[in-house]
Amino acid sequence: MAVIENEDILKVIGSRIQDARREKGYTQEYVAEEIQKSVDTYRGIENGRSVGSLESLLNICNVLGITLDYICADLLNNKGEILDNKLYEDFQRLDLKEKGLINNMIEYLKKNK
Repeated sequence: MAVIENEDILKVIGSRIQDARREKGYTQEYVAEEIQKSVDTYRGIENGRSVGSLESLLNICNVLGITLDYICADLLNNKGEILDNKLYEDFQRLDLKEKGLINNMIEYLKKNK
């Protein structure tokens, strides 16, 4: 395994947070207010200038409805396991009809490999 450089860590974490924020339709100002940090501090995290504290990262995760493994997924070797966890979490949020549709898709994919 190659050593991960600090700049890469900051860049990846910031990018993943930014993607999640945009997906939710939140502004940087909104997230900063929710985590009780200045907009400049939050922008620094998204822009890869700093990672913030563990407390800040956890608060960001809670506001955006994401997990730390989502933020760090591109930096870790066990991406398959992370994807499995994300799929499980997403599946749990579906209603019964949606779960049935997903199950049918899985069965179709297994049969048509």
